[in-house]
Amino acid sequence: MTDVTSIYSDTGAAHRRLIALAMFVVWLGVVSFLAWTHLVWRDEVKALSIALQGDSVFAMVKELRWEGHPALWYLLLRSAHTLVPRPEVLQLVSIVVAALAVLILVLRAPFSLPLLALILTARFSMYEYSVMARNYGISMLLLFLFAAFYERHRDRDCLLGVLLFLLANCNVHSVLLVGGLLLFWFVDILCGEAANKLRNIRMFLYNAALAAIGVVTCFITVFPTLADSIRIDPNSVTFKTLIKGMFLPSLQFYSWGLPGPDRLARLMPLLGKPLTIVKSLILFGSTLGLIRRTGAFLAALTTLVGFSLFFVVLIPGSYRHQALWLVFLICMYWLAVPGNAQKEPVSPVRLKPFVGRLSTAGTALFVLVLLLQLRYSAQKVFGTVIAPVAALDNRNNNVRSILAGHPDLKQAVIIADPDFLLETLPYYVSNPTYLMREQRYGNVVHFTRKAQLELSLGDVLTNGRRLQQATGRPVVILLSHEIDPSLPAQVYKEGINWTFTIMPEQARAFQLSTRLLKHRAPAETFEEYYAYAMDK
Repeated sequence: MTDVTSIYSDTGAAHRRLIALAMFVVWLGVVSFLAWTHLVWRDEVKALSIALQGDSVFAMVKELRWEGHPALWYLLLRSAHTLVPRPEVLQLVSIVVAALAVLILVLRAPFSLPLLALILTARFSMYEYSVMARNYGISMLLLFLFAAFYERHRDRDCLLGVLLFLLANCNVHSVLLVGGLLLFWFVDILCGEAANKLRNIRMFLYNAALAAIGVVTCFITVFPTLADSIRIDPNSVTFKTLIKGMFLPSLQFYSWGLPGPDRLARLMPLLGKPLTIVKSLILFGSTLGLIRRTGAFLAALTTLVGFSLFFVVLIPGSYRHQALWLVFLICMYWLAVPGNAQKEPVSPVRLKPFVGRLSTAGTALFVLVLLLQLRYSAQKVFGTVIAPVAALDNRNNNVRSILAGHPDLKQAVIIADPDFLLETLPYYVSNPTYLMREQRYGNVVHFTRKAQLELSLGDVLTNGRRLQQATGRPVVILLSHEIDPSLPAQVYKEGINWTFTIMPEQARAFQLSTRLLKHRAPAETFEEYYAYAMDK
C-alpha cells in the first residue's frame, strides 16, 4: 500500500529541480500543441468580447451582471488585449496563467516526481485549465501561490489575504475555496504553539478581513443578475436532495473518469447505487491522508461537502467546476508536509497506528483520484497526435474559412439562430453580427425575457432582407437545424426558454431566397450549424 510519505519528495534538491523543469518543458510543449489545434468554444470568446466592451473598466464590469462571473479574468483579458490587440491573446493569457501555476508547483511543491507527473498529466492541468481559456486556471495559480507562501507569510504580513481577495474574484465557486483556506488557517493556529496564538490570530483576522472584502466584491459584481430568464427552481431542492448532496458527493462529481449516475443506471441497473456509494467513499477517503494535519483534513472535507451542496442547490457543475476541489485537495496535501508534529492532532498512543494506517489508505485514494483524471488527457493527446490533420481541419472548420471561400461575402452581416452561435465569431472574423431576438448589433447574448422568445424561420428571412436593404451588404445566416420542406411543422427548444419554429411553407420560401454554403458538423464544441447566404 502507498505509504503516506511516498508522495513527498525524497530526491536531492538539485537533481529533483532539473527533472522537474524538464517535466514542465514537456508539459508546456504538449499544452501549446493542443492549444494550436483547439477550436475555441463560444464561452471562451464571449469572455474576451465582454472584456473589450465599454469605454471604461467600470462600463465593462457593469456588463458582468449578465454573466454571473466576477471581474478578475475579464480585467486580465482587457489588460492583455491593450498590450497585444489580437484575439489570440485569449489563449495566450490562459496558457501563461497555467504555466505559472505549473512552474510554481514543480519548483516549490514538496511532492515526489511521480506524483508531479501525475498532476501535470491530469485533465485539469493538461487541458481544462490551460488549453481551455476560462477563468478557472487563475484559481489554480492562486491556490498554488497560497500553498507556496503559507508557511513563510502566515504570521508576518497580509500577502495571503491579498491572494484570498483575488481568489474570491476568479469565479463564484472559488468563494468556497476561500472559506476552506480560512478554515485550514484558523485550525492550524489553534493546533500551533500556545505562546504565539494571540499574535497569530490577530494576523489571521487582518487577512480574513481582506478575504471578506474579496467575497463582498464578488457578490456586488455578480448579484443581482440582470439575466431575468435564468431562475432557480426552489422545488428542486428538498431535504432528500440535500442529504444526498452531503453524503453522496459522487452524484455531483461525475466527470472524473468514471461513468455518471445516469449512465451507471443504464449500464448496470443493479450495481448503479452501490457504485455510487463506493465512488463517494473514494472521494471522502481521499481526504484521510490529511488527518495528521487537522486543519487540512477539515478544510478538504468541508469544501467537498460544500461543493456538492452548491451543485445541488444552485447549478450542477461541469468538470471545470468540480476539478477546483481537486486542485484544492492537492493544495492541502502540499501544506500537510510530514514533519509538522505540532500541527498533528493529539491522540492516545494506542490510536496512533490506526491513524497512521488511515492516513496511508487516504493517501492511496488521493492517488487513485488523480489517476482517474488521466483517461481524458490521454485520449486528447493521442487523438491529436495520431490525427493532426483532422485536428487542424476541425480548427479551421469555422466561419472564417467559409467566408474565405466566398469573396463576395467578405463584408457580410451575419445573423444566426440560436443567437449564441454568433458569440464565437469575433475570434475568427470582424464582420458585424446582429442578434435577432434582441434586435441589436452585438456578439454577447443577454438571456432576458424582454427578448423575442419565439422565433420562426420566416422571421429569420424577414430580418435578413431588412438588414440587406438597410446596410447594402450581403447577409449570411447560421442555423442549427437543417431546412427540409418535406418535414412537417417543427418547434425546437433552444437556449433557456427560446423556441424556433419551421413551417413547410417557410422552409420552401427560405430555400428559394438563400443558397447553402456549408454544413458544419458537431466537433469538440458540440455546435452544429448550416451556413446560408441570402440571394440579392
